[in-house]
Amino acid sequence: LFVASTIDLVSVLSKVFAGSVIDGSGSSHPVHRFGKTSVTFQLPPSSVSSATDMALSSVSPGIDRYVTIFRYGSVVFFNVSWKEQREIIAEIKKYSKDSISIGFEQREKYEIAIKPCMTEAEIESDDVIKGDYARVAQLNMNNVAVISTIMSQTVALDSYNVTVEELLAALEQINENVKKTGRIANDEKEALFKVVAQSNSIFNDMLTKVRVKERSDTAWNYAQYDRVYEGMKEEFEVDERFSHVVFKLNLIQQNAKFFLDVLHNQKSNTLEWIIIVLIGFECGLMLMDMSGLGTMLLSGS
Repeated sequence: LFVASTIDLVSVLSKVFAGSVIDGSGSSHPVHRFGKTSVTFQLPPSSVSSATDMALSSVSPGIDRYVTIFRYGSVVFFNVSWKEQREIIAEIKKYSKDSISIGFEQREKYEIAIKPCMTEAEIESDDVIKGDYARVAQLNMNNVAVISTIMSQTVALDSYNVTVEELLAALEQINENVKKTGRIANDEKEALFKVVAQSNSIFNDMLTKVRVKERSDTAWNYAQYDRVYEGMKEEFEVDERFSHVVFKLNLIQQNAKFFLDVLHNQKSNTLEWIIIVLIGFECGLMLMDMSGLGTMLLSGS
């Protein structure tokens, strides 16, 4: 899920998972690992009481659960029930910036099939990624790291794409008004500057926070995890969707340049009229002075 623009990972570690009911392990902190932009928590297996509960919760008993939280706002769950997901998200949002309302978060679901008897050849083959699931020998911190990276990027890109569409709609409205009046109103100037600033922020976030163009360290170091990483990246078309968002951001920049030119011309025209008025006023004073009318007015006679 994409739940906020920024998540305070240190606060989440110390206040959400520190000996809480969510942890359930009785320790001060669950097992966790920090990445460049994330922290992954390993939680103990769930105790599902019945087959009905198992079906409703989408949880496999006896298998560890994981939660990976990314600083840029994504949260990825592995083997965690819907009820626990809602509880954890509610707590995380307390330490987040620009939290997204419940029900409006960007979501993505992908299944993980655990096959302990996979051979080395199978693990390193291109066949580990299927259309709707990935096959792994075990669910461990390394697999969780590469899978959560792709899942977090895909929901982040979805969220950015929605925002960019809204920015384009705002520019379209300004464009319609300029077509009718030939001018940009004062309130539209402020809206325009906000659109430009937000589009710049999105582009910077995709490169520096989401790190779409950077390779996963785990995938880089271990060939068996690289197959999962590259396969999922291709399956979710991460690079293509990134390019699609960048294309829209370029459209915004081109439109913004046009509107800024209009503003520049408006300002230039205003300055020209001010200069004309001042010149006219000065000419009037000169004529009055030459005719002697100015002296008469000043003397009061």
